[in-house]
Amino acid sequence: MGGVLGGVGNVVNAAAGAVAGGGNGGGGAAGGDFQAMMDQLKQTYQESMQKSMELRRLQVDQNTQKKVADERVQ
Repeated sequence: MGGVLGGVGNVVNAAAGAVAGGGNGGGGAAGGDFQAMMDQLKQTYQESMQKSMELRRLQVDQNTQKKVADERVQ
C-alpha cells in the first residue's frame, strides 16, 4: 500500500509544481499558498488512508474471531 501512497504523492506534487510553476510569474505568494494547501491535502489524504487501513485490519480481525467462535459452537 505504501507504493500507492507514494505514487499518489508524486502525482499531487507534480500537479502542484505544474500549477504553482505556471502561476509564479505573476504572484509568488499565491503559488506558495497553493503549495501549502496541496501539502495539507496530501497529509490529510495520507492520514485518511492510514485510518482506512486500520479500520480494514480491525474488520478482518473481527471477522476472523467471529469465524473461530462459530466453528467452536458447531
